[in-house]
Amino acid sequence: MKLVLFLIKKLFISKNSSLVFRLTNFITIISLSLGVASLNIVISSIDGFESEISKKLSNLSGYSSINHLFEDEIIQNEFNQPFIFDKIPYLEKVALLKSKNDSQSININAYPINDFNKIGLFNSFDSNKIKNESIIIGKKLAENLDLKLGDQVVIFNPKKLGNFSNQNRYDFFIIAHIYNSGITEFDEKNIFTSLENLQKYFSLENYISGWVSIDPNDDIVDYPFYEMTIYDKYSSLFDWINTQKWPILFIFSLIAVVSFFGLLSSLSILFDEKKMDFTILKIYGLSNKSISKIFIFQSMILASIGSTIGILLSYVFIQLQNEFKLISIEKNIYFVDYLPMEFNLSNSLLIFVISVILSFIISASSVKRFAYFNPMYVLRSK
Repeated sequence: MKLVLFLIKKLFISKNSSLVFRLTNFITIISLSLGVASLNIVISSIDGFESEISKKLSNLSGYSSINHLFEDEIIQNEFNQPFIFDKIPYLEKVALLKSKNDSQSININAYPINDFNKIGLFNSFDSNKIKNESIIIGKKLAENLDLKLGDQVVIFNPKKLGNFSNQNRYDFFIIAHIYNSGITEFDEKNIFTSLENLQKYFSLENYISGWVSIDPNDDIVDYPFYEMTIYDKYSSLFDWINTQKWPILFIFSLIAVVSFFGLLSSLSILFDEKKMDFTILKIYGLSNKSISKIFIFQSMILASIGSTIGILLSYVFIQLQNEFKLISIEKNIYFVDYLPMEFNLSNSLLIFVISVILSFIISASSVKRFAYFNPMYVLRSK
């Protein structure tokens, strides 16, 4: 092994090498680095986009909700299960909201006042604004109904609309805050109020729909309860992301693999450049196996250098993209106004290892042409 490494140093890292030889090495490294960089950037884009979407959806109403299998509403303090101790109780109802100009069906979500700032959407919100008969609405809903802070709206209880003699079929609420989640469909359908307000309005004192979990957890939810995560609730969105992910990964993986086949032409030029040196070494007793190792190790060294540079290039590009948002996308479609990227060291190391293995396979499969040559033919040609 020491002899092989010594010969690589003398043959391929020589100051006396020709310009063509050095240029071939340089082009091979650049092509490998660009292939690896493009693949790593695409993987980082997919991971970053999925991570950002998951974060945005978790900010809306927590990472998951725990509900009862057979009841829409349950008594808040009836169950004493360990998996609900650190969770936020919530109540969700469907109603009709009417302003002076228009009306719209909405979902009313309610949490205890002191737990509002635990929801990512309301981290900076002053929960003291949620008083009796006050609500929080989305920016898109406010635009649709021409509403602003302090306006009064009417909310109809759909279960009591059929009985006009019932005075509790509607009530007036004041808009205390207008939020902007960045997801239009959510903003125009969901409003928020305190749990006490909603329980009183729907005559559901001490009743809740379930509990909200802010972060992923390993707690086992026991029967008759079940847990629904954001990946279950928005399964169609994540299915779409996965549908787009694999074709993109496949195409850019092929691009990266094709760049590695440039090693064959590089090794061929290197052999032609150093053919006389190998002939002399063979005459002095260097085995075909040792010559094969020289080309295989040379290929792996080029792949290692190219992959390392490619990973570093992708890291720099990812940091620039996240800092300056060089690539923008349509927020109304993708929920974010730029392409988020997430550099993953594990993925980068995996790409590096695969690159080295691939270079080994490519060089080992073609090295017979370089190692098993007849020195006499080379000497005669000279």
